[in-house]
Order: sequence, then C-alpha cells, then structure tokens
Amino acid sequence: MDSNINIEDNKNQFAIENNNNNNDIDSLNEPILTTISRDFNIIISKTKLALFPFGDIQKTQSSIDKLRDWDFWGPLIFCLLLGLILSIGRSNVESSGIVFILIFIIVWIGGLIISFNSQFLGANLTCFQCICILGYCMFAIVLGALINLFLSTFILLLVGFCAGGYSTYAAIKFIGVLVNENKKYLAGYPIGLFYFFLAWFTVAK
Repeated sequence: MDSNINIEDNKNQFAIENNNNNNDIDSLNEPILTTISRDFNIIISKTKLALFPFGDIQKTQSSIDKLRDWDFWGPLIFCLLLGLILSIGRSNVESSGIVFILIFIIVWIGGLIISFNSQFLGANLTCFQCICILGYCMFAIVLGALINLFLSTFILLLVGFCAGGYSTYAAIKFIGVLVNENKKYLAGYPIGLFYFFLAWFTVAK
C-alpha cells in the first residue's frame, strides 16, 4: 500500500516538474508583443555576431554556438530585403520580379548546397544551422545593395566587391573552423562563389 502511494506521489511530482518546465519554455500564453520583442532582440544579436566576426577562436566558438541555435527569421528578412532593394534598382517591372525570384531561389538553394558540402567535409552543422549562419552573414551584402542604389559605376563596383568579400570572410570564420584545416579551402570556395554571385546582382543594374 505504501509503495503504491509512493509511486503515485512520484508520478504527481514528475507531472508537476514537467508542467513547470513546459511553462518555462512555453510562449503560447505570453503577449504577442513580448514574443515579437524577444525574436527581434535575437535577430539583432545574431546580426551583430555576423557583422563583427572578429576575435580569437574562443570568441568565434561562442558566436558559432549562438548561431547554431538556428532560426530563419533573420535570413528570411535579409533575403526579402535584398530582393526588394535589387528590384527597386530595375526600371523594368518584369525584370524586377525576375530578380526578386532569382535572389530568393539562389539564397535558399545555394545555402542548401553549401550546407551539404560543409557536412561532407566534416563540419558539425545541420542544414538549418548552416543556412542560418549564411543568412545572417548575408547582411553585409544587403547593406552594400542599399548603398549601391545611390552610387556611380566605379564606387558601386568597389562596394559590391567589398560586401561580397566581407560576407565571405564572416561565413568562413564561422564555418571554416568546424572543418579540418586541410579542407578549409574546399569549404570556403563555394561560400565565396555564393556571396560574390549575390554581390554581382548589387552591381549589375
């Protein structure tokens, strides 16, 4: 009888602990503004990590750990912004729509290809984590595209090249350290092609 009571008590205690844990992580009952504010702060925090990828290996590892807690809000926002900015720079409405669609396809399919390549080379990243890192590191290209709306040809080329190089450096900084040293260039080459191809769209009007 006592053992049955103890078992029931343990079950009740386990249920109470589970409910408490679920309440700690459950966001369904919180105000919508609280959820939006939290997600916005997370996007800002991860964007800062991708925009300032400097420091020693310990700091880089800490940034990787934060970016591994993946989300698609930041990459989706930057992808949409880049598509909209490049569409604004086109005089033809039809070509603007094509550019917007192309950017969306290139970002997500390119991200998948790079994630598969990184995993093949031994990087301890899931596809979603890799796409998250690539998406946040794309922020420099979004800034470059915005600046290039108001620049002449020569400076426009310089800004586009610098934006592509900066995004490439940031992504390799985070993904390259997860690959063996002798395979780092194999991981970095498709990343460079990916960002410089996007940067080319910011230059070609």
